[in-house]
Amino acid sequence: MDHPVMLAAVAMILSAAHPASHAQVAPAFGGHFGSDVSVVCPTGGGERPMFKDVKSGRIYPIGDPHLRAVAAKACETELLHASAATTVPVSVANMRSTTVYVSFTLQSGAPAPINWTTSANCTVSGGGMAIAANQSCTATVPATVGSTRFCAALDAAPVNCWQAQANHQTMVETTFVTAAKCYPAGQPCVYYDISVIPQNCTDTAWAKDQCAGTGGASYNLPVAVVCDGTTTFACMGPASSHWGTEQYPSSCGDPNGICVGSGAKCVNAYFFPMFSGVPATHQPTGGCFKGKVFEVVWLSGS
Repeated sequence: MDHPVMLAAVAMILSAAHPASHAQVAPAFGGHFGSDVSVVCPTGGGERPMFKDVKSGRIYPIGDPHLRAVAAKACETELLHASAATTVPVSVANMRSTTVYVSFTLQSGAPAPINWTTSANCTVSGGGMAIAANQSCTATVPATVGSTRFCAALDAAPVNCWQAQANHQTMVETTFVTAAKCYPAGQPCVYYDISVIPQNCTDTAWAKDQCAGTGGASYNLPVAVVCDGTTTFACMGPASSHWGTEQYPSSCGDPNGICVGSGAKCVNAYFFPMFSGVPATHQPTGGCFKGKVFEVVWLSGS
């Protein structure tokens, strides 16, 4: 057991809506707990909250069913607060007229930890989620998972988003970090970008001929990335030879742009690595901070 939560005076607990610090025990409680009582929340399945005498450290079961219910509610609130402090809120939307199958993968290729809120429109499918047409699904992601990728398909959830380049699938690359590693610090956050880089493309190959002959763009579905309701980047087709022979999406910003953002003349996605030189100063990366919802939107169109 752990996470003590102080309650209001026991005489007031039956009507209390939220826990309060340094609870004074009413004489009617029996005098067992001295002047300060805390609720100790369970850490394992099947356990119940218990009372703790703060001065003596003694733990007591809660016999009164009404007090037990209030204590359970206090522990539920504590759990939600603890969860919010260690996770990042995520939403994945499907703006298409058919189901989209979405996967979220660790760099190892294994499914990444994510806690989906399932419903009739958001169902587990294979190693990912099936999101019904014109629906969105919410989730939370542990801030400790680090480097990850979202990808999607129209027939089945991709097995491994780290093979997206070989499979010509649009990549939403994410890095979830704890508050200590997030700037501005204070809460967990996520850094993100869209990538359509062909599998064997390099900066040198892009400068030479837009990575001609390197395997084809990593693109199958249009997508936008959004933070707190504001679109950061958007990448749409149809695929064309506008940026070379590798069939890059034609409405995905300007890979040679000198601004970063969702505008047509700005860099919206990685067409090539952009590790060095002038392009490195215009990398299309964003961050979603301070508990704001990060959203991946699979768009209609080609």
